[in-house]
Amino acid sequence: MTPNPRAGVDRAQANLLGLAAALVLLTTVATGSVVLANVALADADTDPGARHAAEAVADRLVAADANHTRRANAVSETEIRTLALTDVERLAPSVRDRDVRVRLGDDVLLERGDPDGPTVRRLVRVERYEERSVTVDLSARQRVSLPNRTSAVELDVTTNGSTTLTVVRTNDRIVLRDRSGLTGRYEFRTTRLEPPQLSFTLDDGIDGRAVVRWTVTNATVEPLEVTVDG
Repeated sequence: MTPNPRAGVDRAQANLLGLAAALVLLTTVATGSVVLANVALADADTDPGARHAAEAVADRLVAADANHTRRANAVSETEIRTLALTDVERLAPSVRDRDVRVRLGDDVLLERGDPDGPTVRRLVRVERYEERSVTVDLSARQRVSLPNRTSAVELDVTTNGSTTLTVVRTNDRIVLRDRSGLTGRYEFRTTRLEPPQLSFTLDDGIDGRAVVRWTVTNATVEPLEVTVDG
């Protein structure tokens, strides 16, 4: 059979048309992707001032030197719930004259207006404190164990004058010592590496008492959200 030159030409033209169509489709998809990306960026940057204000508030609310924090990203639940709008404006002046909402977990801590702008989130350790105490009768025992992770202890020592309490130890470390006798109120810190055990050394007599006070800390991790309107 004699080859048909026209068929070869038609096949080549069809291949060229297919290639051209594929290039047009690829260009369209790429252009559409760029457009979508630009739209997303434009939405994110609709009001950069509002986002900056929200980030400033969030950063200052978790800063180590804030009045309601114990350290960076750790807040006292009691104190952060007393925040007022004036406190937020003092921490981050850029939020003045803007609608703003601060939320901790499921609770709104404060709100002005109805902000629907950018929201900035931070995870924070929310600490709750409970005061506890125990009275140690020095005639019955000279040792008391405290809960794990107790970091600060307050001690009230009362003796009748015939008893001299000279040394207080936490585990094997001396935290208080006075050869002439400890009496009154003292404060000291303990190690957080192991449960603290307080022990009392008496030089003479066993008639007296020591009131030990400490703080139990419970904590959860919760989201802190700041929303600022444009």
